[in-house]
Amino acid sequence: MADKILVYDGDCPMCEAASALAMRILRLPGERRRAFQSFEGEMAGRLLAAGMQDEMAVIDPASGEIRTGVPGLLGLVRETRVAWAARLLDHQWLHPALSAAYHLIAYNRRTIAPPRRKPAFVCACDPEYRPGWLLALIVLLLGFALGMTALFGAVVDVETGLSNPVQMLIAAGSGWVVLFLAALGLPKETRLPFLGHLGMVMAVGLLVLVPSMLLAPLLDGRWMAGVFLFSIAASFLLMLRSLRRRLAYLELSPAWLAGWAAALWAGASLSIWYFWLRL
Repeated sequence: MADKILVYDGDCPMCEAASALAMRILRLPGERRRAFQSFEGEMAGRLLAAGMQDEMAVIDPASGEIRTGVPGLLGLVRETRVAWAARLLDHQWLHPALSAAYHLIAYNRRTIAPPRRKPAFVCACDPEYRPGWLLALIVLLLGFALGMTALFGAVVDVETGLSNPVQMLIAAGSGWVVLFLAALGLPKETRLPFLGHLGMVMAVGLLVLVPSMLLAPLLDGRWMAGVFLFSIAASFLLMLRSLRRRLAYLELSPAWLAGWAAALWAGASLSIWYFWLRL
């Protein structure tokens, strides 16, 4: 009996990494996964017809059946050492939630993890532009950013008394608000994708602050202040690198990068002056 094959979008760094990780976790050989771009002719057409544009696919060579998305992945897992996980998740009442979570990632994969370089031509498996799903991702990212920023402010307040969550939100968020408003002037077809990429830049930058929040209770004095300052600098540099790559992918002017940095530092500087230096 031929083994099932997992097919992923080869232009998607996240899909490449996730499928490789799945092979290792499930202890499946590397030949059990293939990039869609390696298929031609009839099979490529069948994959697209089955929904490969929007979801990973699983091919059963024995029957020729192609299943995509959550059903296909669960079917693959059922044939591995963790088949119990597939049985645990394969319930009709769970499918809507699993599919919604999967689609949120799959439909927005070019926003979550864009290719390092924009392909010279649009691949047939590029996800269809779905504004509703992209807007849902942006809302989730904004919620995450607000929560993490407020949490960072709370930790700084407890450990130093220098900033409370509201002050941190204003200091860190004012520059982002300016940039989001400026993005409204972009062409309609670019506006929402750009906001999605900005949301991802924010989320990645905030994750860098997590180690400093965990270490804060264990440190005191200059060490704690140094960790906070180092994490903020590291967060800024990582966001700078991420935004530069995303602007290149979106084919937007590098001037947006300078504007982003200026807006962030101007917002933070004005907030620092208003809350701490003017008194």
